[in-house]
Order: sequence, then structure tokens, then C-alpha cells
Amino acid sequence: MAQTLLNTMSRDQQEWENQYGYERFVHDCISREKSAYSRGEEKGIQQGIAQKAMEAAENFLREGIPMETVSRCLELPLEKVQEIAEQLRIHNS
Repeated sequence: MAQTLLNTMSRDQQEWENQYGYERFVHDCISREKSAYSRGEEKGIQQGIAQKAMEAAENFLREGIPMETVSRCLELPLEKVQEIAEQLRIHNS
């Protein structure tokens, strides 16, 4: 089968160019898909890390740890920790 295809392609320059173009297209599609998957995976990991940091901030604030300490230790902006604290006050009221 491969030999037949090779013979056909050798006889027909246009067929060879078409096949080469198709194979290049498939390779490019696979490369783009792998790249998109990697970017999506990285974004998901980053979102998961951020979510865990916010959950930890909630737990620390419930334990009475000062907002500045929570912000510094979890590397969260103080404003974000203040938002979380405010939400906890609403839920705890």
C-alpha cells in the first residue's frame, strides 16, 4: 500500500505536494492542540492554587490570625484578604 502511494506520488508532483501539505497541516493541528492543552493545564493549576490560598485565608481569619499576617504568609493582596474577612462577617452574622 505504501509503495503504491509512493509510486503514485512520485509520478504526480501535485499529488506529492498535496500529501505533503496535508501531513504538515495534521502536524500543525497536533502541535496547536498540545500547546493549548498545556496552556489550559497551567491556567487550571494557577486557578487551583489561588482557590486554595483563599480557602486557607478564610480558615486563618476564622482562627483570629491578623489580616496582615494572612496576607503576607499566603502572598495574597491585603485588599483580597480584607474582602474575604468582610464576607466572613456577613456569613457569621
